[in-house]
Amino acid sequence: MIDPISKGIDDLGNSLLQALNNVQGIFGKELSVAKPIHDNILQLIGNTPLIRLNRIGLEYTGVQFYLKAEFLNPTGSAKDRTALAMYLDAERRGKLKKGMPVVLVGAGSSSVSFTWIGKVKGYPVFCLVPLQTTPERIQLLRSYGAEVTVTNESDLGRLTDLAEEKAKKLGGWIPDEASNPANPNFHFKTTGPEIWRDLQGKVGAVISAPGSGGAITGIGRYLKSQDRRVKVIIAGKQNSPFMEYGKTDNPKERERIQLPAVYDPKLIDHYFHVTKDEALHLQADLYEKEGIFAGLTTGTVITGALRFSESIPESERNERNPFNIVILSPDRD
Repeated sequence: MIDPISKGIDDLGNSLLQALNNVQGIFGKELSVAKPIHDNILQLIGNTPLIRLNRIGLEYTGVQFYLKAEFLNPTGSAKDRTALAMYLDAERRGKLKKGMPVVLVGAGSSSVSFTWIGKVKGYPVFCLVPLQTTPERIQLLRSYGAEVTVTNESDLGRLTDLAEEKAKKLGGWIPDEASNPANPNFHFKTTGPEIWRDLQGKVGAVISAPGSGGAITGIGRYLKSQDRRVKVIIAGKQNSPFMEYGKTDNPKERERIQLPAVYDPKLIDHYFHVTKDEALHLQADLYEKEGIFAGLTTGTVITGALRFSESIPESERNERNPFNIVILSPDRD
């Protein structure tokens, strides 16, 4: 038998929940703290949390670091957003119709995301990978549902040619995240606003590895549209075209460097070159100090964030109102 006090507490709790539901019904979904029922698995893409780093970067007073946990997307990668955006865009434009094959190049996170969403949506997926692809990666793609062809090619251009030939033969669609504006546009509509919302507009800087350039372009455009003072930063390997572009001011040299069409270099305020050893060190630190296991790219981006924080003027550091730096953590591998 439930005692009167316990029943009263339960009744009060139920009343509060009903009141919250009523408020949500009036003001919309932004006030929702949880949505326990989803219509399908694809609704789990996005709305990833910001995780405050409590031990990494403690030496920088007046600066607070937040990890944008994109590794919590269903396949463990920010590429879930990119793939979903491009599927929806292609369907809306009539480029992708029911049952059409999807032809992919490479065995990276993008291929995993495109394969998974293709499986959910009912599109057969064909993936062409270079000869040096590891058996583990091939098996991963096959487990997600791709028909994988291991080619004798290692050159990206030649692989792309083969994919175009296969797509033409099958009557299929090739998603091209390097040139498809749906890539940055989706980050402008989702990832950027999530960051701005969760920090209540108190964003000092956002930093990312380049990838295809779509994420940092979309996020950067949104944040700078809200506050032009927000710094947009890239941290990456020295030999990447993004870093080569960032370290030269010579217009002729910059014209020579080939960058993805979706990438807008005019948004970028700072570039930081990070070595593999530095990235490994911060990747290990992230687990040891924060209990977060993420990919090597996250170690790269954290290294860049720490370097950037050294340049923040004392006038912008305030322990009561810290300079917030958002670190894009793109995947768990």
